Amino acid sequence: MTESNKKPLIIWDFDGVLSDSEKLWAQVWRDLLKKEKNIVLTPEQELKWLIGIADKEKKKNLEQFLSLTLDESFMAKINEGEIYMGTHFMKPMPGVEDVLADTNFNHCIATGATREQQEWKMKNLSWLKKYITMENIFTVDMVAHGKPAPDLFLFAAKAKGYNTKDCVVVEDSLHGMLAAKEAKIKCISFVGAEGNNTESYRQKCQTTGVVAICDTMPKLHQTLQTLFSIKS
Repeated sequence: MTESNKKPLIIWDFDGVLSDSEKLWAQVWRDLLKKEKNIVLTPEQELKWLIGIADKEKKKNLEQFLSLTLDESFMAKINEGEIYMGTHFMKPMPGVEDVLADTNFNHCIATGATREQQEWKMKNLSWLKKYITMENIFTVDMVAHGKPAPDLFLFAAKAKGYNTKDCVVVEDSLHGMLAAKEAKIKCISFVGAEGNNTESYRQKCQTTGVVAICDTMPKLHQTLQTLFSIKS
């Protein structure tokens, strides 16, 4: 850690952690696939192919495993749908502002969204802009490989001037947890998003080597304080 960075760094994922928004993006893909391709994904397929990864990876997965061609028109409709859902329905995860406001930590975001996507999200997130600015948000198009590759987390830590041992990642997706493991950064699994807080998903999270699994922000806050020996 550099002299100017005495506090531990929390590297937040965005979708499914700071906001319960993964369900919004999955709904956009689900509805358009059914409408235009007559395809209905199983919950297992959604988890494997759609959750916690960038749109270009979602496209690649679906084209590869379902023998589809998703053209520019389809992807433009996905983008329009995501903007609509994000503008009208994206809210903070309950209790997250108490964690962001804790001045014992520094905060940044490492997200599978592109810069353009994150910029339009931030326009509607006055609650988040109070704590994290765009300069402290690292997006998938800044690195060669997105999650589950470690590139994005390593890039974020380096850009903030931190050694990985002084960081902790907060993730909801298995791809993100595996990326943190590959980067050798401690990771806390957050399962408070809709549909994630099940015993089967907790077991999958555990296999990635996370240091803790939390289903509420107060529990996450307490875990962070304990992890870095910070008194509340």
